[in-house]
Amino acid sequence: MKKILLMLTLLYPNYMLAQEPEFIGEVNIMYNDNIKLLDKEYMAMSSKAGASLVLFGIGSINTEIVVPRKSAKTRVPESTELHIIAKASDNLSDPMSVIRVFQFEVHHSSRKALIATADVFGSSNNKFNSLTFHASKYGKSSYDIEMSSLPVGEYGVIVSNPNNRDSKSALIYCFGVGKPKAHSGWRQYNPDGVY
Repeated sequence: MKKILLMLTLLYPNYMLAQEPEFIGEVNIMYNDNIKLLDKEYMAMSSKAGASLVLFGIGSINTEIVVPRKSAKTRVPESTELHIIAKASDNLSDPMSVIRVFQFEVHHSSRKALIATADVFGSSNNKFNSLTFHASKYGKSSYDIEMSSLPVGEYGVIVSNPNNRDSKSALIYCFGVGKPKAHSGWRQYNPDGVY
């Protein structure tokens, strides 16, 4: 029996032997033989009108996800290949319809992500800038999302049930890549992803 376990350990990477997260919606991160549960944050929504809308009646309203604190406690070193293990109700759906991985903009006391804009004429645009990823089935009802060398920054993961969306009680799982930077006011990401 010991020989069989030793052979399995040598044949399969360690992340393949890790257990699924315990609860539906929960997210773990695996890198360099480490497995961590991501920070859980309740999602708050904020809608703000642009200055031109307030002054002249022309412009747009931005809706954002807001998470307190400027950085996540769970950190991943720079230039690290990582696996995000997200548990859903099942793993039969297209993972892109169930899981969103995105990068936050950082404020001195919070992290924010723009998800939509609407103008006074009633048109709206989905601005949620999700990262593209490769995913595969993992265990009975989870997905393994492979990400390699994410830029330094703050990230969020949302796992939703496409048949039952309830934004009032949604959780965001958060992590950071690299050491958190000092911020004074808004710091938007450059095109290369480094702030």
